[in-house]
Amino acid sequence: MTTQQNILLQLLSPAPARGSYEALSDVGDEDYNIPLLEGGENYQDTPSHSTRPQPWPWRHRWLILFLITLLLFLVVLVLLIIAVIAEHRLREAARHPSSSTPPNSPSVDSGIGAPPASPLPHTDDPVEAARRIVDALYARQSTTLEQATSRYTLKTGRSPPQNYDQWFKFAQDKSCLIDDYDRLHKDYKPFYQLAQTDPGFFQRRLDVAFHMMEYNMKGMANITIKNGKLIMPVQQSGAYYPTWAVTFDQFAAHLPDMTFLINSHDQARVVFNFRDPDARLKALNLVEEEPFSQSPHPTSNWFREQSGCNTPRVPDGFFTSTNDDSAFFISTPKTEFTTDLYPVLSMSKVSPCFADILFPIEYFYERAWWSGKFAWPNNIEWKDKSSKLYWRGTSTGGFIFGTNYREFPRFKLAEFAYRHSDLVDARITGFSDELCGSECDKAAIIEEYNITGSGDPREDEYKFKYLLDVDGNAFSGRFHGLLRSGSLVFKATLFEEYFNDWVRPYEHYIPVLPDWSDLLEKLEWAKTHDDEARLIQERGMEVGRRVLTDNQNDCYFFLVLLEWARLQEISRNATDPHR
Repeated sequence: MTTQQNILLQLLSPAPARGSYEALSDVGDEDYNIPLLEGGENYQDTPSHSTRPQPWPWRHRWLILFLITLLLFLVVLVLLIIAVIAEHRLREAARHPSSSTPPNSPSVDSGIGAPPASPLPHTDDPVEAARRIVDALYARQSTTLEQATSRYTLKTGRSPPQNYDQWFKFAQDKSCLIDDYDRLHKDYKPFYQLAQTDPGFFQRRLDVAFHMMEYNMKGMANITIKNGKLIMPVQQSGAYYPTWAVTFDQFAAHLPDMTFLINSHDQARVVFNFRDPDARLKALNLVEEEPFSQSPHPTSNWFREQSGCNTPRVPDGFFTSTNDDSAFFISTPKTEFTTDLYPVLSMSKVSPCFADILFPIEYFYERAWWSGKFAWPNNIEWKDKSSKLYWRGTSTGGFIFGTNYREFPRFKLAEFAYRHSDLVDARITGFSDELCGSECDKAAIIEEYNITGSGDPREDEYKFKYLLDVDGNAFSGRFHGLLRSGSLVFKATLFEEYFNDWVRPYEHYIPVLPDWSDLLEKLEWAKTHDDEARLIQERGMEVGRRVLTDNQNDCYFFLVLLEWARLQEISRNATDPHR
């Protein structure tokens, strides 16, 4: 038996009577060899003093206890020091964040439907990093019709629509994306679900809308494709009417016979929440005697009463409404809504409040007059740009009643810029007379906000590192131009648009809240993380130049109309099986 075992036995043995202790050196290993009798019984005749070890003197016990206590104290001391250092590092990280992700950055899903957020290509050149990400997006697209058909079926659960093969060839010839149209499929999914239980629904609703338009267009246009030819209605509706013909002519020859309904207002029209528990029942029943006749003024209280229209300020955490921060919800410039379900093509929407089907707007075609083009390319290097946020615009956004404009984002931005002129250069340059309603004191507003009526050259944006994009009457038509400008875009919006799967927050631009409560924080992040800010800018510019093209818009619109044509064909066959 070892010396350590001897010591342990002595520590565990009960203390004998006073005076019976012996020196440790008097106890040998032989004292612990207790023989066993047959049957395993202990040999009992050995004297008791020789069959058990003699314990240590008290001074040795106290020495061991002292050493153990000292060791425990040192362990606790080390742990406390580690905890203090860790807390100090956390505080330093909070004051000087080293992450490349902006404040409040959500996790980003880099699935099939969007460019990957991470990992980024290993390169120190932000231009090269941005280029490789878009290269990867195109590299993963289908290269054969069979592959594209298979992926379409996997995503949607159905075969592609009629003339999909012609669309595929068109998309390849135009260097378009082939597989990434999740936004489009999401818009159409409820209509396909209804077609399973009520195949005639789609055309039946269109007939009601077309009948209304015979005496009141209500900002709509019904456009027909017959034998590959475009037939525009005699009565024009909306400012975009002339340019639509140019767009549809790009692919009309490949479309089946169809008639579709397109909304010429900037605002969506179909106030219907597909996520409402009773949505299917509501969809199948018409409530309004006349469609598109809901025109409340102002709209704030009306929207709060509609299912899905009390919009959350942020997508997660406790619910706080942002309706009071949106000119659209406070006082929509144009209304004529419906709360019944109709298939309508619109330019933007707020989900789940609206059920419109999205399409590319004319503002985002470089060939269109509406496009936010620049007279010449960016001619100022990133390092030479001013580290300020820049914005110019008119007073659009909402219909002004009394002083409600003070809650509109554009007016609040002008006040914000006045308080933070060292960081923000923003002002309202024009007043929209058509949005000045009752008790609207135009002269007082113009004086208060120094609205001079003269704007600055668009190319002045090149001077600034940071550009702000703000919602107008609905969407902002300048977003694509800002992405291509060579500056980092900060965007405040509530609206969804057709490109949302391709252009993503924190990858291609910095999102900010429409009440501007997080603007300073995110501006500070950009200023203190210049390399990362520039990487976001380069990614946004690369997507803007290579993905958000006229050809890609045509491919999206083409596929939107193919899906529409199939639903219309299903519906027509259900109502007239002898067609």
